[in-house]
Amino acid sequence: MGSMWTLTLDTATPYLALGLFRGEEGVGRVVRLGRRHEEVLFGLLDEVLAEVGAEREAIGALVLGTGPGSYTGLRIALAAGLGIAFAQGARVHGVSSLLAAAWPFLAEGGPPLTPLFTARNRLYYGATYAKREGRPVEITPPGSSRRRSFPTKASSWTHPLTPGPFTSSFPSPRKGRNPFTSSRRPPPGGGEPGRGSSEGALGRGPPGAFPP
Repeated sequence: MGSMWTLTLDTATPYLALGLFRGEEGVGRVVRLGRRHEEVLFGLLDEVLAEVGAEREAIGALVLGTGPGSYTGLRIALAAGLGIAFAQGARVHGVSSLLAAAWPFLAEGGPPLTPLFTARNRLYYGATYAKREGRPVEITPPGSSRRRSFPTKASSWTHPLTPGPFTSSFPSPRKGRNPFTSSRRPPPGGGEPGRGSSEGALGRGPPGAFPP
């Protein structure tokens, strides 16, 4: 089993994120495709497999993004991933696409981060995470909130896995108020955010650090 690879796959946003990992080894791609995930996914998978010198039979586990995100986009990764898992007898795990976006930027013992995905009707989907003892800790569960619920000085970002100048701090929270927990939580998969954009923000600050 030590020679088996883990395939990560997320198509919840206009980006296709795909990676192969084994121990400390890893290679991945993040490509903005809009609505063309299904046209590119398997070709990109074969390209990454060739880069590490492996065949599909070497995939022993899959980690699939579960949203929030486009309903149509989510189904592409889930259907493709489950098909690969069935063919290869591989294990399947699901992970929040919000957590996947935040994870590269979480520092051990560092401040919590809140990734945001834009959606229709001026909504944002978000959650707050921290990293403790090498594992993610969910501080604020995934949920949706109106744009006016967030600070105006959050750092803009347009790429789910590329570090940027995420230095803006959120203001101090008001006791008992959190836009995610006070709003209606999205259905499984996060509903249907707009496919035209995945721009949002990644803020540093304490949990619930959003003004009313």
